Order: sequence, then C-alpha cells, then structure tokens
Amino acid sequence: MSQQPPANKRRLMVASTVGTVMEWYDFNLYGLGAALIFGPLFFGSSSTGATLASFATFGVGFAARPIGGILFGHIGDRIGRKAALLITMLLMGLATALVGLLPTHAAIGVWAPILLIILRILQGIAVGGEFAGATLLTFENAPPGRRGLYGAIPAMGTGAGFVLASAVFGLVTLLPDDDFDAWGWRIPFLLSFGLLIFGVWVRRSIEETPVFTEIEEQEKARAPVARILRAHPGAVLRTLGITVSGFVWGYLVQAFALSYATTTLEIPKTTLLWAIALAGALEIGAIPLWGLVSDRIGRRRMIFIGLAATAIYVFPFFQLLDTRSTPLIFLAFVIAMPICKDMVFGPQAALLAEQFEAKVRFSGVSTGRELGGALFGGTAPFIGTALQAATGSVVPVALYVVACCALTFIAVLTGRETAHH
Repeated sequence: MSQQPPANKRRLMVASTVGTVMEWYDFNLYGLGAALIFGPLFFGSSSTGATLASFATFGVGFAARPIGGILFGHIGDRIGRKAALLITMLLMGLATALVGLLPTHAAIGVWAPILLIILRILQGIAVGGEFAGATLLTFENAPPGRRGLYGAIPAMGTGAGFVLASAVFGLVTLLPDDDFDAWGWRIPFLLSFGLLIFGVWVRRSIEETPVFTEIEEQEKARAPVARILRAHPGAVLRTLGITVSGFVWGYLVQAFALSYATTTLEIPKTTLLWAIALAGALEIGAIPLWGLVSDRIGRRRMIFIGLAATAIYVFPFFQLLDTRSTPLIFLAFVIAMPICKDMVFGPQAALLAEQFEAKVRFSGVSTGRELGGALFGGTAPFIGTALQAATGSVVPVALYVVACCALTFIAVLTGRETAHH
C-alpha cells in the first residue's frame, strides 16, 4: 500500500480536523440551546415538562444518526471518504443555520417544534457519517504504531467544536435576558452560514486515503452494511458497546448537568458555559494524548483506566457542582471531560476502526457507533432529567453512569487487543 507524502498527510489531517470542528460546533449548539432556551421558545413553557420535551428533540438527532451512518457508510465505502465528508458538511451547515431563522412557538404555535425536529433530524443524519469519515482519513494514513494518535487527531475537533459553541453561546448570554430570548440566541446558529462556506473550501482540497485508492483497484463490497451484518455482527455489537459510557457520560456532563445546575442549583449560565468551554479547550490536547498513550500501553488498558476513573468520579462531580463555588465548578468539568471522558474517547477511533476490514470499515464504524449514539447518547440528558425529577436526587443519575461504564467494560473485554497488530 502506497503512503502519501508528508505534506499531503498534514493537509489531510488539518482538513479533517477543521471540518470536524465545524460539524461539532453545529451539533453541540443544539445541545446548549436545548438546555438553556428551547423549552420556553419552542414549547411555550419553562417547566420541567418543557425541558424534557426540549431534550427529547435533542435525542431525535441521535435517533437519526444511524440513518446517516448507514447512508454515508455506503457512500464512504463505495464512492469515497472525501465525497461522504463533503455531503455531511453541506447538510449539517444548512440545517444548523436554518435553526437560527425559525419562528418561535409564540409566532406559529405547534409548527415551531415540528420544524425544529425536522432540522434536528437532518443534523443527526449529517453527523452520523462525520466521525467515521474524518477519523478514517487520518487513521488510514497512520505510520506503524501510531494509529491511536492519528485516529484521535480529528476527534480533537469534537472538543474544539464544543469550545467554539460554548464560547459563542457564553458571549451572547452576556446580553440582557430580554435581548437574549428575543434574538441573541439566534446568532450562534446563523454563524454556521459562514463556517459552512469555509468548511467546504477546506475539504475540497483533500485526497482519498491510500487504503481506499487500493480498494478502488479491487472489487468493492456491493452492499457494505449487509456485509458487516452478515460477516461481522460481533464487531458491530462490540462497536456499539464500546461507545456507551462515553456517550452517556459526555452528554450528561455537557447537557443534563448544564440544565440541572442552572435550574436546580441556580448557578449562572455564563459560569457553566465558560467552565465547559475551558474543559473543552483542554480536550484538544487530551484526546490525542490518550490516543498516543494507547499506542504504547494498548487500547484496552487505556480504556479500562478511563472507565474506572469515570465510575469513581461521577459522585464527586455532582458534589462539586452542589458547592456552587465557581473555582470548584470549573474543577468539576476539567476532571470530567479531558481526563475521565477522554481516557475512554481518545483511543476509541482507532479501536473502532480496527474492528473491521478496509472494504467495509466506514460502514462498520459508522453503523455501530451511531446505533450506540441513538440508544445511549441522545437519551442521556432526557433520562438524567427524568431520574432527577422523579427522585429529587442526582444519585440515580450517577448510578446510571456507573452501569454504562460496566457495559463498555464488557464490550472492550470481549475483543482482543489491537494496538500492536
């Protein structure tokens, strides 16, 4: 298999990472909006019921992600990684920007949440193909012994995208409440028009990976998804299981905890958004660091350490929030995201890609991972809110996280170590 020149590799890594930043900026904006403003704007109430409805539409995007995983997995394995990523960029950017133009419940009644849900579905379809495509661009160009690091490089974009989304939302929350509610919340979404143009320009310059170029010279899988379900069902289930704890912990921290802290603990929105933004900024370095460590000590060992850290830390995380102390709130998120979450997430891209043969790798990663996102990621804020509302305590929420860590532990344990193969 031929290797691309170093200059081409660098350009490819930059393009995949920049595109991922933009896509996850778009996708994460919705989570912030659902936690902070969509309940009263699109469901006509500030009650717990409206918050649950808002988080339910947040989950709709995850329900659509397997559709995107299957669709773009087929495109990525049959037409190419580049084509899939250009389409996901266009679809995500347009859907996000249109959220900023939607009329509210006060203007058009029930049509407001309906239109919001439609755009969220389009977001979910787009992001369903993003993670697999972006990571395969770098993973399939990795030198020996560096797949963990190279696979984690585009994943930095998930942290950077969240930083960007949190920072922009944090700035607009400085507006007077009336202005923020009336028009300020729209600004972060409308910025997606400009980001879309830049992202498409960046991704047009990338080349296909040597792996896919070699596949084009052979016989491609006619129906990649059918092939993985027939030939690799265990790998698909393992891929789903590997993602469970990261999805649940990540979205409980970034969405449920934000809503819980602002409503129940009455912590200012700006404090929480800047705390999450700081944690997300640290993720930019932490994700490739843990990917690199997994190249040295193995994917399984790295993930097991992260799962143990998460299960132990989940209870202190909520206790730190309960203090309402700004420094301790910042500390809570800094430990939760770049340390606990990313010790599991950093090695994940390489581990998932290593489950499948090259001809069906895009379909295998995107289908298994996005099924996990639909079942566990999108439902996490809703389940967390429902558990806390029903019991008046976050202890059941913490126990839910521990149970999901156990599921991921079992999934990783059933597979072999792939870092050194």
